[in-house]
Amino acid sequence: MNSLLIIALMANLNLYFLKDSPNLLVRIVPEENTDRLTLYYSFAGEKWDSMEVQSYTTHFDAVIAPPETISIVGFYFKYNDRIDDNKGALYLYEVKKSPRMILPFSLNYLETVLKQARKKIINQNYIDEAITIIDYVEKTLNTIPYKKDSEQEIKIGALLSEVNELKALVAK
Repeated sequence: MNSLLIIALMANLNLYFLKDSPNLLVRIVPEENTDRLTLYYSFAGEKWDSMEVQSYTTHFDAVIAPPETISIVGFYFKYNDRIDDNKGALYLYEVKKSPRMILPFSLNYLETVLKQARKKIINQNYIDEAITIIDYVEKTLNTIPYKKDSEQEIKIGALLSEVNELKALVAK
């Protein structure tokens, strides 16, 4: 019973494709009751945009039109003078229009993937896979939206440094 209450009290943000539409539905359940909520979003590192979100008693829904070429989208929201940015990590999703795919991810995931690439390089096994991983992580890191002067910006810089270090190891 207590675990159900904890789940109900946690804020969350989910992303969906709308049926028969290229648009995305963002559904937000804030931690506290509120009648106003502002959603901030950025596609692949473009400038941040915002919108007031419509309330539906227990949740808020927003429909956003993604650009033609979408890959990474980041979100955070503000309500009751409080910013919910997923504890500084933003709500991040990798999105593909065809075939339709929405995959939540985090910088911690990319850090784990880089550790796997490092292990492959050090062990001299599957170097081609390591190169593919490094290229994917570099491309992703260069398109991840982030808030200026945030811990996330610093972590992206550190991960990009590690990517460059791994590239140098492969070149040896």
